[in-house]
Amino acid sequence: MEHVAACGICCDVCGLNKKLGCVCSSGIEDVAKKKVETRWGGKGVLCLVLDCAVKRGVAYCMRDCEEFPCEKYFEWFFPYGKDYLEMHIKRKNQQK
Repeated sequence: MEHVAACGICCDVCGLNKKLGCVCSSGIEDVAKKKVETRWGGKGVLCLVLDCAVKRGVAYCMRDCEEFPCEKYFEWFFPYGKDYLEMHIKRKNQQK
């Protein structure tokens, strides 16, 4: 998936990409190579979601992480709203 960040946002429509340039498209593979850091809440991380994905070795949270949507998404509601996250959990539980 070209131009899609770990969080699932298409980088072509991301406001941060427009303002600062993309640092997170195509999952963690490119990020690990770039090792670009910007400030987020006083921490040297690209973004809280991407930082977690890199640490876990997950390219795309929604597709690859067993814990999606984790509590971090509910704390931040980024980039998805509460209703979407709850719907995802319900559908995930239906598969079990």
